[in-house]
Amino acid sequence: MAKRAMVFIDGNNLYFGLKKNIGNYNLNYEKFVRKLAEDYDLIRAYFYTAQFTKEDDERIHSSQHKFLTYLREVPYMQVVTARVERRGETLVEKGVDVQLAIDLVRFGARGNYDVAIIVSGDGDYAPAVEAVKDMGLNVENVFFYDEVSMYLKQMCDSFTGLDYDYLKPCLFASSTPTFVRNGYESRTPEDVEKEYRSHNEYE
Repeated sequence: MAKRAMVFIDGNNLYFGLKKNIGNYNLNYEKFVRKLAEDYDLIRAYFYTAQFTKEDDERIHSSQHKFLTYLREVPYMQVVTARVERRGETLVEKGVDVQLAIDLVRFGARGNYDVAIIVSGDGDYAPAVEAVKDMGLNVENVFFYDEVSMYLKQMCDSFTGLDYDYLKPCLFASSTPTFVRNGYESRTPEDVEKEYRSHNEYE
């Protein structure tokens, strides 16, 4: 019998990691989550992000609304939102890392999973990881090689590095005009490949 797994995704952390390392932040999250948990019985995946209002930034709010609408249609995906605070001219996420850490420990204490898969490079999660390991559970870390906290990486039981080859089967071309539903990609894998190669020519 396969071990039960839950996936915990730090949305903002993943977004910037994708943008910097791949040049494309449009994942097919159904394929991505399935790939992360392919060796396990997937219980649920959680995506954590701060939710923008029209008052915060109307353009970002509109774009995020489309994305979250898509994300909520992904099987076994639960979206968890925190708040945005304005500091001068800057908008800052508040509460995302705290909520993820709380859920990681809370679900572990309830025995809801055997393996937690954390998609983040943030070292602030390390104490929560340690608490979960003390319960006799396993924690895996998945993130980009050059973006992950060594503290978090070492605290987890295993580490999987994200790169283009790992993510290629899970990518939509980022110039896709609308989010894709029900697993139908509006652009071919060849377009994703061309986009990635073009992005890296200018680095």
